Amino acid sequence: MNYRVEKNKVLVSLAKGDEILDCLYTVIKEANIKFGWINGIGAAENIVLGAYPSKIKKYIKKTFKGEFELTNVMGNITTKNKESFVHIHANISDEECNAFGGHLFSATIAVTGEFIIFLSDCIVNRTESSDIGLYLWDLNENN
Repeated sequence: MNYRVEKNKVLVSLAKGDEILDCLYTVIKEANIKFGWINGIGAAENIVLGAYPSKIKKYIKKTFKGEFELTNVMGNITTKNKESFVHIHANISDEECNAFGGHLFSATIAVTGEFIIFLSDCIVNRTESSDIGLYLWDLNENN
């Protein structure tokens, strides 16, 4: 993994074998990022995606073995329980160009990963919503 901090963004290059979320959390800690927006592309394997049906308030996870294109990775960096929190979704496609998508739980880079984190000076905390069952942005809170 390599990264470079620019004025209002961080460029992140992931190599074969890098775990996406582990690397993003390392960059967040080292660069002291409190809030940002993540975009990325590349190729990955051993991918775990999930969906969150609100009726059951629980993620349903699916593992994708083999190599897939990361056609779009998008998410954000906020604060949850005073710790950095990455909420990220991914679209992937197989060799037949069949696409799958969902909440990204884990993925290992198979070829390369190219990410950009757009930075902001604000801080957005997440507060638990008992109705939804997830930690959501709390924009009413003074940060």
